[in-house]
Amino acid sequence: MPKFIFRLILILSINFFMYFYVILKVASFFNVKNKVSLFILALIISVMIIPATVLIGKNNNILTQWFYKTAGILMGVFFLTFVCLVLSRILGIVLRVPVKNIEIAALGVASVLIIYSIENAKNITVETVKINDFGEKIKVVQISDLHLSSESSNGLSEIVKKINLLNPDIVLITGDMVSQDTPITEKTFQSFKNLSAKSYFVTGNHEHYIDSDKISEIIENSGVKVLRDEVDLFMGVQIAGLEYRSDRKMAMEALSGLELTGDNPALLMNHIPLDHGDERIRLTVSGHTHYGQIVPFNLLVRLTTKYIKGLYKLDNGYIYVSPGTGTWGPPMRLGSKNEITLYELR
Repeated sequence: MPKFIFRLILILSINFFMYFYVILKVASFFNVKNKVSLFILALIISVMIIPATVLIGKNNNILTQWFYKTAGILMGVFFLTFVCLVLSRILGIVLRVPVKNIEIAALGVASVLIIYSIENAKNITVETVKINDFGEKIKVVQISDLHLSSESSNGLSEIVKKINLLNPDIVLITGDMVSQDTPITEKTFQSFKNLSAKSYFVTGNHEHYIDSDKISEIIENSGVKVLRDEVDLFMGVQIAGLEYRSDRKMAMEALSGLELTGDNPALLMNHIPLDHGDERIRLTVSGHTHYGQIVPFNLLVRLTTKYIKGLYKLDNGYIYVSPGTGTWGPPMRLGSKNEITLYELR
């Protein structure tokens, strides 16, 4: 069996178990005992994201957007409820409290966390990072992983206003501007034309899932320079950008082929955090991880990468991983925040 098929079956099985467990628990409070019907309901809801993704990819309209968004919200709702129920069961056993009583309390806690997570995802914070041994005085802003939808694309203009208020010299956009429900049109990205600073973009995995060439062309037309294994010199800094690659070896080969000099400090944009060890690079900026977006997913993300969020000191420089400026899937944030990163480099 191919690894992809095995992983897909495993993920769908775990997802179904999570949905079925929550539905069984909630149904038990209302004395609903028809497990066959509950099984079918859990099966339908647990795989809802698949037809939602396929349909919106084929026809992006109000109905498919609603279907896709609902499936995403349900993912977050069921996940948080499942975690609360499992933890409550463990707590009930340890404290010797009647399980049903503590599970009712867990549903209340889950409801509060769900509401908080949805509201928290509507906010964007500015994180300031100061590096005094970069080699050139410059102010840089990074945004990443916006995953614009038909609704959030309207909010891009507000993000651009926030960026302009920071008065940066350069704006770096490190991939995943899109999701399956993003209208791939000039209108979606037109707010980038209002950026007051020189801006650069590199692709992420979601651009490649959809149409990286078309998206890059539209973003370039909005006034943002797209770097696809290229280097641009601006204000005494070499801005290098790598095209998205999931394979580390291929990414390293592309990096080694970049024409960087030792005359100016170099800053690398790469969507996925890359432990490259390249002495030519003083600072690498990435995204992709979302810092797990919803606790305890951040613990799972730690299993896949050593760089999950924030600034890391390397032997020859630094790497910074943005938790993202937007959300993917559930429009929810718990234990993480949407971020615009401001770098004050010297």
